[in-house]
Amino acid sequence: MSGGRPFPTLRVRIPVAWGEQDGFGHLNNIVYFRHMESARMHFLRVTGVLDLHQRTGVGVILAATDCRFLAPVQWPDTLTVETGVTHLGNTSFTMDYVLTNGEGTVVAEGEAVLVMYDYPKATKVPVPDPVREAMQGPFTDIR
Repeated sequence: MSGGRPFPTLRVRIPVAWGEQDGFGHLNNIVYFRHMESARMHFLRVTGVLDLHQRTGVGVILAATDCRFLAPVQWPDTLTVETGVTHLGNTSFTMDYVLTNGEGTVVAEGEAVLVMYDYPKATKVPVPDPVREAMQGPFTDIR
């Protein structure tokens, strides 16, 4: 997924917590979605979407998300979530996620479709030009 991305990536490092493991002794499947969400929120912060939402009520709404689990993760480990835009449309954009463990093994891949949304008017809107420009990066890794 990460090799064909036309936009730069943002990387977030997230330690695995003991309590995130399930009864089988590996990271619970739902936690992968939470880690992708954390990376997404950092991305939305650095591209100005969160500030835009606070100022105007225009933000994003999650239209779809998925995850492919490729290898189990166990505590103690630290995951790196790499994310970026793979498609930028008029009112929506697609982000992908690549999660690697501390040894650099890809343990999961995911994708999300986000729609720019005017919450006060309850309608989708075009991706603002400043947000489009910010998606071009560069980004600093989040530790």
